[in-house]
Amino acid sequence: MKSTPTEPLSKESLPKESIVIVWFKRDLRIHDHEPLTTAASLQNKGIKVLPLYVVEPDYWQLPDSSARHWRFISQSLAELNQALLSLGQGLWVEHSTVISVLQKLAAHFNIVGLYSHQESGNLWTYQRDKDVTIWCLKNKIKWHESEAYGVFRRFNDRDRWAYYWEKYMVREKSIAPVSLAKIESLKVYNDRPGFDLPALDLTVLERDENKHLQEGGRSRGSACFKSFLNERGKQYSFNMSSPLTAFRSCSRLSPHIAFGTLSLREIVQKLRKQAKTPHLEDSWKRSLRSFDSRLHWHCHFIQKLETEPLFETHNMLPVFDGLRENAFNEDYFEAWKSGNTGYPFIDACMRCLRHTGWLNFRMRAMLVSFSSYQLWLHWQRPAWHLAQCFTDYEPGIHYSQIQMQSGTTGINTLRIYNPVKQSQDQDPKGVFIKRWVPELSEYNDEYIHEPWTMPMAMQQQKGCIIGTAYPQPIVEHVAALREARAKFTAFKQHHPEFWQQAQALNAKHGSRKRKAKSKTKGTNRKIANTRIDIDQLSLFQPI
Repeated sequence: MKSTPTEPLSKESLPKESIVIVWFKRDLRIHDHEPLTTAASLQNKGIKVLPLYVVEPDYWQLPDSSARHWRFISQSLAELNQALLSLGQGLWVEHSTVISVLQKLAAHFNIVGLYSHQESGNLWTYQRDKDVTIWCLKNKIKWHESEAYGVFRRFNDRDRWAYYWEKYMVREKSIAPVSLAKIESLKVYNDRPGFDLPALDLTVLERDENKHLQEGGRSRGSACFKSFLNERGKQYSFNMSSPLTAFRSCSRLSPHIAFGTLSLREIVQKLRKQAKTPHLEDSWKRSLRSFDSRLHWHCHFIQKLETEPLFETHNMLPVFDGLRENAFNEDYFEAWKSGNTGYPFIDACMRCLRHTGWLNFRMRAMLVSFSSYQLWLHWQRPAWHLAQCFTDYEPGIHYSQIQMQSGTTGINTLRIYNPVKQSQDQDPKGVFIKRWVPELSEYNDEYIHEPWTMPMAMQQQKGCIIGTAYPQPIVEHVAALREARAKFTAFKQHHPEFWQQAQALNAKHGSRKRKAKSKTKGTNRKIANTRIDIDQLSLFQPI
């Protein structure tokens, strides 16, 4: 029996409607979104666009995912849905595996194509995308993947990487579609609200910490960028290192870049336009140049993981296998995670990160350095903890920087931070320490950096006895540093293949930005002459 206009449509009576799917991942915007723009251009052929986001349960059980990531994403998805609704067709959200969602959609629609950005994520998303590729081939559905930023697939030659990065950044941005035809048959496909975010049962640090986290959504990202360009960023190049000034002077765009509420290309182009402002002050010019350089390094590091996905789980240099893995101290790890190492600046940084989801680059590097050298912890589990803490977690930057700071690349000088000196240099009055380690709020400048040196009578007077109200240092940092350096030296001496592996890694992943002069002879010289620019050593999401 044929349906009439007054009868509800049924799955049996509805012919398959032709659609293209735009799969949103870490690109939660409609502006400068090539997959959406390209897919929308097919509407003049009668093909409708289904914007899709899949909340994948297994992904959210990974050790590098956390509730604060989902909080930022869900806020961004809500705003993305409103933007799409204004065009005509809102965001369709599914809580399942991508393959099962595609399979279900294919049973009800004629899927003409799948459109998305490339994703340089973790190993899990890498395998997921391989599975989607196989499914698309089996079902004869073409998957169109666009470059997400200056990171390139099957790109093994670093000599011209910077050229292609620049070429991508100056390319004209994609224009958001004017409208999207509403897919009425979705009501028959699945009788539920299209935009329906699940309540995920996720591991959290402390639920009451969320009040300090950055909010998601393009409007917040745009406002953040505007305030940086017009006000906050003037002293960026001078203020980025100290936790006292970094929270205001850094752009704070890193989570918006990581989850794509803003595109890196639109940021670069707007930044450079601002830099050409007539009569711009020198301080602004210097800061804008510095910020532009950091955006370049952002992609440089992601390219490493794109080329070698196993860097997430394996030492960059296999020669370092076994260096730390079998010496993991659980007590040290728990003290480091909770901000109770007995070193006030280390603990203040960790507690700040746990509460705010953000920390400037130098402090991030210091936390990794302390865990890797003074505590001698293998980098994998600290990397997972930090990934959960960072609202701006970006796998490509994260694992590349973790390994660089822990010394397993072989092509960078060991960068070991002295926790007391960093405290004295970056927080001389203990302002940052006292905010995040309130146990020490009564300690004066003389003792705030090394509270264990305060005489016991004064500790009692201040109401904070070291070892009771606040922990004793869990290691003696100078002795631990010496031991760490000695272990590295001995390890390399007993592994003659070190230099060969380091040379090969540098040839494939090292920077080509600048070559440093060196008088070192032999194989060592080959490494020294192409050693990565010093700026890289402290990137770790400075933006």
